[in-house]
Amino acid sequence: MKFKDSYFFCSQRLLRNVDEVHEIFSCIDAIQWEPEFEIVYNGTKFQHQTAYNKAFDTEFSKYNWQSQPVLYQDPKLIGDYQKNDVFVEIQFGNSATIYRDYYKFHFGLTKNLLSLAVLIVPTNPKEFFPTRPASVNNMAEFDFAYRYFKLLPIPVPILLLGLLPEN
Repeated sequence: MKFKDSYFFCSQRLLRNVDEVHEIFSCIDAIQWEPEFEIVYNGTKFQHQTAYNKAFDTEFSKYNWQSQPVLYQDPKLIGDYQKNDVFVEIQFGNSATIYRDYYKFHFGLTKNLLSLAVLIVPTNPKEFFPTRPASVNNMAEFDFAYRYFKLLPIPVPILLLGLLPEN
């Protein structure tokens, strides 16, 4: 599937992570967008957001990314994937979850647990999930995250990736 990107507060530290960033791009490229996305995972059929999560899990595992990395135990700060010092969140939840993700990114950076945070969200949830109108109200999305990250004065290196409803 296609995507667009935006970088925030990235410096020479990002250059250490070129391989990981290319792997993330490859994971996204390997998944085909469909208006009614479905996948069979371990014998069970999943649809829509859950199906995309399973597809990403399959793709990231091909590159040996750690799944469900824990940044902190109490309160639990868990991400979706981590490899070396690159931490990934894939967000199909409510837009308010972006604030929690940003907190995780900031915490991980200040504790030297990551040098680059990656947030993957749809660009336009209603177009990305056209057959699920009730589930996409106030969903996390690229433009909202972009405006939010531009506003914050706390420098956290973030790669924001917006999933496009096209291949």
